[in-house]
Amino acid sequence: MKRTMWLVQFLFVLGSVSLNANAELSIETVTTQERLPAAHPYRLYYTDVALPHLPDGKLVVIDGRTMKVEGMVSTGSFAQTTLSPDRSEIYVVTTYYTKLNRGERFEEVLVYDANTLALKAEIPYPARHSQSLPYLATLRTSADGRFIYVQNASPATSIGIVDRQQERMVTEIQTPGCFGLYPAQSSLSISTLCGDGTMLTISLGVDGMPTDKQKSPEFFDPTENALFVAPAQDGDLYYFASFLGDIVTVDVGGGVAKSVDRWSMVPAKEKKQGWRPSGFQPIALHVDSGTLYAGLHSKGYEGSHKDPMQEIWVFDVKAKKRVARSKTPTAFGLAVSKGGAPRLFAYNTEHSSIIAFDGLRKLKKVAEKAGFGDTPSQLETQ
Repeated sequence: MKRTMWLVQFLFVLGSVSLNANAELSIETVTTQERLPAAHPYRLYYTDVALPHLPDGKLVVIDGRTMKVEGMVSTGSFAQTTLSPDRSEIYVVTTYYTKLNRGERFEEVLVYDANTLALKAEIPYPARHSQSLPYLATLRTSADGRFIYVQNASPATSIGIVDRQQERMVTEIQTPGCFGLYPAQSSLSISTLCGDGTMLTISLGVDGMPTDKQKSPEFFDPTENALFVAPAQDGDLYYFASFLGDIVTVDVGGGVAKSVDRWSMVPAKEKKQGWRPSGFQPIALHVDSGTLYAGLHSKGYEGSHKDPMQEIWVFDVKAKKRVARSKTPTAFGLAVSKGGAPRLFAYNTEHSSIIAFDGLRKLKKVAEKAGFGDTPSQLETQ
């Protein structure tokens, strides 16, 4: 009996101590919005459509120096992403369904603060943006950042013009047979590639409404030697890689797009070996040094343009000459940092990995890390 009373008293004292300890815990409250580390040229924006579970798409922000994740934003289903010209905002056009993966479809253009990843705006958008893998040419902005351009495919193709300042859609411009968004830097206009080997240029007024439409002469063969939709850009100049290894330079600064140059990346010997560009982002351009990077694979054939890259070839754009070539781990796209001391990044969609190279033209692998998502297919730098 005494032993039982002792046990009861012990448990009572223990419970009192526990209650007193719990009473002393402070209540946690949310105070301020956290900020990302200070922006730097090696910050990466890796867009993942998440094919195994489409409603859970995301954009991952990564420090390309350390390969550490700095943050992430949810992007919904089949989202397309881009950044404002000053890199202060992240834009996402995405699809939602009332019953997660079915039901009523509705869409929005989301605006995130690139420094805090806080959601700043939700702009209503018609349910017809392109349900495709994220590409560099499916969501873009005007040079001044006033307008956001959205590639639509319902499956009829058109371009949506969204006013960022007024947070509303201005208009939809029909572009039958044309796909991809290529804004000018020196004028308020946007061009798009067409299936007949031409480019359509749409001039806009200050209100975002179209004022003129002009088609270029035919400048590529869409059947025998089509162009990849993801080019490299230098102002009004876009450098497109063709399926057979040409670089086609197009000036979109005027009312009509003009093909101003064309040269082959692949010497005769390598052509016999079937070397061709491939991937989702086959080329990248470091503007300051005039260095162009291209990912190529050997034994190419009709339909191999989405095969992984085996080598990265480095070119002097002005001389139109290959100056180096390097083997690379399996990759599907390239992006390069801006400014001095550039770093080249290659990404692998299958393993959600990123490989980093230093050395400008004499590439040296300096880092590699996997596990950034499920099926990322677009990479942009700060």
